[in-house]
Amino acid sequence: MKQYVIVTPVRDEEKYIGAMIDSILAQKVLPSKWIIVDDGSTDRTAEIVLSYARNFDFIELVQLPPRRERKPGGEDAISQALRRLSFAGVDYLARFDADLVFAPDYIAQILAEFDRNPRLGIAGGGLYVEKNGRLELEKEPEHHVRGALKMYRRECFEQIGSLSTRIGWDTIDEVNAWTKGWNTRSFTDYRVIHRRPTGGGIRATRVYWERGKAEYYTWSHPLFVLAKTVKNAIENLSLLIPVCYLAGFISRYITRDSRIQDPAFAKARRDEQRQRVTSFLKLRGSQSTHPLRVA
Repeated sequence: MKQYVIVTPVRDEEKYIGAMIDSILAQKVLPSKWIIVDDGSTDRTAEIVLSYARNFDFIELVQLPPRRERKPGGEDAISQALRRLSFAGVDYLARFDADLVFAPDYIAQILAEFDRNPRLGIAGGGLYVEKNGRLELEKEPEHHVRGALKMYRRECFEQIGSLSTRIGWDTIDEVNAWTKGWNTRSFTDYRVIHRRPTGGGIRATRVYWERGKAEYYTWSHPLFVLAKTVKNAIENLSLLIPVCYLAGFISRYITRDSRIQDPAFAKARRDEQRQRVTSFLKLRGSQSTHPLRVA
């Protein structure tokens, strides 16, 4: 039987954490260890987690001191969890957020995908949010696994050198995986309910400012960032959010911040972006050449 461990950052998650833990306890394949790091909660989050930890010895709560503001990603908390883990006998690592609800066969399905593809290094399902009484997929490219529900093959995780603590870590780990010959993929048929929209609990302007900075740090091409700025403006029906995103990117050019110093990383990142743009243009061209016929 394959062994996996989970790490989860939490901060003021009393509305969500109980249902998330219940959904993991209902899995057909249980984790051998689950470290939940409370990153300074001021509500009943720690109390709820402890109530489960008393009954399930594979659950461990780590409590960090209170602080004023929730940071995007919770990766400082994740680094605390990783230092406490032993990977001896472990096949996979899961990094799950606290605001998710999983179907009982979710873990078994993802493990089966790892078995089917020996070069699959990072995998996850699709994140779905409820809108107007329906579940809608939070769309991303197929090769991108959302940071909220990543699972790593242990060998891949060791080769990419753990996780960055910066926003954009969920892009950094994937690009590093590609440079080591690993595949990454989201299997959107395996639904995971995302009970809080991405970035919830943090000011949207701050989130997009940080994302813009992350684009610079991870060698995004300026034209690709400009295209995403336009996309953000259309999707959010707002100028403030895309302006913050673009300003975050440009500000790093002005201050000449350091970037990831790995030519293979930069090449893989830009090659992937070129492929996405090329695929998009081919699709648009195909749609223009072959319009839909209405019966």
